[in-house]
Amino acid sequence: MYVLITGGTNGIGLAGARQLVGRGARVGLVARDRDKAERVAAELGEADVFEADLTSQASIRKMIGDVTGRAPAIDVLVNNAGAIFGTHQVSPEGIELTWALNVVAPYLITTQLATHLAPGARVIGTASDEHEKAKRIDFGDLGGERYFTGPARLAGGSLRRYGETKLALILLSGELARRLPTIHTYTFEPGLVATGFNTNNGRLMKLMMAMTKPFARTPEQGAATLVWLATSPDVADETGLYYSRERRTEPSPAAQDREAAEELWSTLVEQTLPK
Repeated sequence: MYVLITGGTNGIGLAGARQLVGRGARVGLVARDRDKAERVAAELGEADVFEADLTSQASIRKMIGDVTGRAPAIDVLVNNAGAIFGTHQVSPEGIELTWALNVVAPYLITTQLATHLAPGARVIGTASDEHEKAKRIDFGDLGGERYFTGPARLAGGSLRRYGETKLALILLSGELARRLPTIHTYTFEPGLVATGFNTNNGRLMKLMMAMTKPFARTPEQGAATLVWLATSPDVADETGLYYSRERRTEPSPAAQDREAAEELWSTLVEQTLPK
């Protein structure tokens, strides 16, 4: 079994990669920091490294060429990389960075690798229960500026933006299931996990994450559903669904909005047209 995983050099991704290698898989690590990825690959033993900055579409496309040239057919694709950005930043293509990493990258990677996925391949996205706080995707403000200015910024706007992108990821999984029927798609929420996530957005966020750490799950616990979705025969015939703690779970009503999923797809097609 060959598993390609983004964000596999720390946290949930690394814990999942370790467990999958322990089950006989070979993994491909997509990472921005090649040196760190090479060290992780050496530790894992059965691993390849593919370098990419997932906020850059040009870098993603270059990585795709590397993967298709070096890796065998992919049995499991894990779109795990994600982040919260505390300030409004944009990608080289002018797309707000949280959206670019959490939504555009999974779309572009999956669609560009579609012909390199093995029949029946599993495509897994790491979502979050934060998606429940986003009542809809505001297609009129895809830049998300409102989250990073004024009162909204002080009221946790960056976390709300993150939730909106995770809502989009769940919608995307459902639309991929409809448009690519030869694969199986899944999204899951790992719960509150003690990793380095969201510790790069200033002292307040770092303090908040430190305060939640005693109540958080370990990376291994957070990765359990990922590994289950990648390997279990129980979900082999399912697609486009959402999971938590190794069980199928209903996402929010907004995450089941077919019209929103179709509009999201059209938006992503437009955002990823080669310029």
